[in-house]
Amino acid sequence: MVKTLFSFFLFLQSSFAHAAPIVENWKVIHEAFFNGREVREAKEQISIQAPEQAEDASLVPFAFKADFASHIIQKIYLFTDANPILHTATFFPASNTQQFSVSTRIRLEKNSVVRVIAETQEGTLWMAQANIRTPGGGCGGGGYSDEAQLRESAGKMKLRHQENTQFAFNIKHPMRTGFERTAQGYFAKAWYINHLSFKNGDLELLKIEVGPGISADPYFLFSTQQVVQTIWVEAKDNEDKVFQQNFIFD
Repeated sequence: MVKTLFSFFLFLQSSFAHAAPIVENWKVIHEAFFNGREVREAKEQISIQAPEQAEDASLVPFAFKADFASHIIQKIYLFTDANPILHTATFFPASNTQQFSVSTRIRLEKNSVVRVIAETQEGTLWMAQANIRTPGGGCGGGGYSDEAQLRESAGKMKLRHQENTQFAFNIKHPMRTGFERTAQGYFAKAWYINHLSFKNGDLELLKIEVGPGISADPYFLFSTQQVVQTIWVEAKDNEDKVFQQNFIFD
């Protein structure tokens, strides 16, 4: 009986989310982040992989690939229109990069447009977008774990070599948005990774400005332009804590 009621509740929740409108905040993003500059539609240059209906609003898989045959990518922005904090991340690939792809996990507060905007070296902006429906509450839901345990494990990293030039990175961190409520009912202070850097010696392979719209225990799957044997990773959070680790690959 309990199982049946729970399944019915999930069905109602999913039906409500599907019926709710997709939140669109392009005007705000366009003015606040790009000062109204021209943004071109990237039908062929940027492809997105994301679910039309997310099962877990706090853990939504999201991947994109940018391919500019004759332009160098300077940076790529990720925005989530429905989240309280619109900016989700900005990626800075290695210099002279014309192709860049990444897979990660994001949070969604409501049904939302999620945008990928690439800026080339010439300053041209290109945008692709996806509509994702969700049960909602990804920025403020979830349980409140033991603080001491969270503090002890924060910053622990894993970097796995997937293929010759592909790496999967994880870092332990709660990525608190500032909208989660504690057991006492007040909002917990925002606490999240806001900077990641991956280097091979003096060569920066990838830099990421991270926002709280990235899911807890951030995950990034990315590729490099060359085979590397060592990667130095540095992470910082908004409390100015720095986490560093050197990974050596055979």
